[in-house]
Amino acid sequence: MVQSAGNKHSDRSAQTRQRFIEAAEKLFAERSIDSVSLNEITVAAGQKNRNALQYHFGNRDGLLQVIIDTHSQRVRELRQPFLTPESTGRQSDLHRRAAKALVRPLTDYIEENPSGVYYIKILSQLAALNSPVLNPATTTAISFDNDEALAQLFRHALSHLRATEIRRRMFLTISMTFHGIADICRASEVDNSSATLRTRRKMFDQVTLAVELLLAAKPQE
Repeated sequence: MVQSAGNKHSDRSAQTRQRFIEAAEKLFAERSIDSVSLNEITVAAGQKNRNALQYHFGNRDGLLQVIIDTHSQRVRELRQPFLTPESTGRQSDLHRRAAKALVRPLTDYIEENPSGVYYIKILSQLAALNSPVLNPATTTAISFDNDEALAQLFRHALSHLRATEIRRRMFLTISMTFHGIADICRASEVDNSSATLRTRRKMFDQVTLAVELLLAAKPQE
């Protein structure tokens, strides 16, 4: 069957869009979001038309939003098994479940999809830049994946704390998770041997443990 002109155009457009996404997420992750120009992304994507990025994404935030949405859907799917309640209702179980439900889907996703590392590195930047705890005046046009089931699990896990301390713990939890995973990946990038990958998995488990202990810590005096 001969492909119609409309289908060919649609395929080319989708391919161009994907090249922009792949080029941008790599540059944003390896350098930083603010230090990469849209022109650099256009060149890295192999595009000569400088208006092509704006046509597909609108602006930098639009491109970032697509990158986040592209990865977050699969992470949410991987999270579902960790949201199933355990047989006991002990608070310690809540802390463990919440930590696993946050960290494990991210690390499992990296094991499944190597480009997930770029996603984590980008989130580690955005988490710090858009934190109302350290920057109350922060505003962003980017929306993050708000998993209500995960949020509810964290509310139960942190129910022993007051609202102000919950916000502080959540900031540290998010920072530890994204920066910890990103740094572990950076440290292991020079060697992809099986021994290094095993060590990386053990380090991911340490991130989960650190989050669990932070969630369980008693309120500050």
